[in-house]
Amino acid sequence: MRMSKGLSDPPRRFDGPPKQKRAVNLSVDAELLAVARGMNINLSRAFEETLRNLTKEERIRQFQEEHREAFEAHNRFIEKHGIWSKKYRTW
Repeated sequence: MRMSKGLSDPPRRFDGPPKQKRAVNLSVDAELLAVARGMNINLSRAFEETLRNLTKEERIRQFQEEHREAFEAHNRFIEKHGIWSKKYRTW
């Protein structure tokens, strides 16, 4: 997997159909594990969903950081010139 992404590289999606599974070893608080098992929580699914959400949040954070200057420039432009469609607003 390449670490640097260029503009031509689409963001990787993880919400499609399940791919190949891989076994991993995790250390989990014993009490929490007992409670989760007592509630019949599917640990693999819970881990995947949580990891999917965390990676999505991190991709968003990275995108915002990488494009921060463009966002700031756009905001400065709007502050200076206003919104072009303001005259068409009905609210």
